[in-house]
Amino acid sequence: MWQLKPEDVIREFSEISQQMIAGMKTLSTIRQEQIAIGATPKEEVFRQDKVVLYHYAPQVENPLETPLLIVYALVNRPYMVDLQENRSLVRNLLSLGLDIYIVDWGYPTRADRWITMDDYITGYIDSCVDVVRERHDLDSINLLGICQGGVFSLCYTSLFQKKIKNLITM
Repeated sequence: MWQLKPEDVIREFSEISQQMIAGMKTLSTIRQEQIAIGATPKEEVFRQDKVVLYHYAPQVENPLETPLLIVYALVNRPYMVDLQENRSLVRNLLSLGLDIYIVDWGYPTRADRWITMDDYITGYIDSCVDVVRERHDLDSINLLGICQGGVFSLCYTSLFQKKIKNLITM
């Protein structure tokens, strides 16, 4: 049978405490402005309730004709695909010539408890898809769903197949 020795517990607790203190000191030296997440330039092009549709600034002279709309999960932040300048899915896709939009769901509150999947899929996503289609005068666009956004994108595409040229899920 395995038994803990009091001196081992005290030693391990002391080591963990010292590591926690060192970590807190490191974190206290970092200023918010030193952390540049979501560094790729973008502009708000549509807002409905808390949902914001952003358009990233193109990085090539002639982007591909069909834009890409990224739908991220409700509980995660969409800047995860644009963490840093050298760690950015968005920046890499832009450099390949894609014209990119992203949905930011905002921060949930208790007021959101009555929003249904139908509201998200046939309401917010459909509105964002229509804005992108109208801005580019296209019948269909590309849709990339990440995490829960992938499930939403699958549902959306099954309902509005003519509006989606290509569906990608991650």
